[in-house]
Amino acid sequence: MRDGVLYYVLLMMARRSPMLLLALGGIIFAIVRWKLHPRVSLMTVIALIILLVEAFVFSILLYYIPELFRPMTLSSKAMDWLYFFVFFFEDFIPSLILILLVGAAFSQRNPPAVTSNT
Repeated sequence: MRDGVLYYVLLMMARRSPMLLLALGGIIFAIVRWKLHPRVSLMTVIALIILLVEAFVFSILLYYIPELFRPMTLSSKAMDWLYFFVFFFEDFIPSLILILLVGAAFSQRNPPAVTSNT
């Protein structure tokens, strides 16, 4: 069991549990406030679901990369480059999450009252 993917994914989820619990709390909070701010809540829920899915998918990907590329007999330098690109592209996901959350923070705001200086 200790060598299995389930054990590895659970270990990775335990390590990231504070962030995952925060994301679950954020999803619940956004759903509770859905009627007041539907667009903001939708953007927030999408961003936090992406965070949760990314945590699982990336953990599974990291577990299977050595197995997938073992038949190719890549050098250690090539494996270093492979991991570099995996982590490089994985960094785009938090960027997408931040864009959605910032967009949610600034959407559905009331325009400022117009005052006339006449």
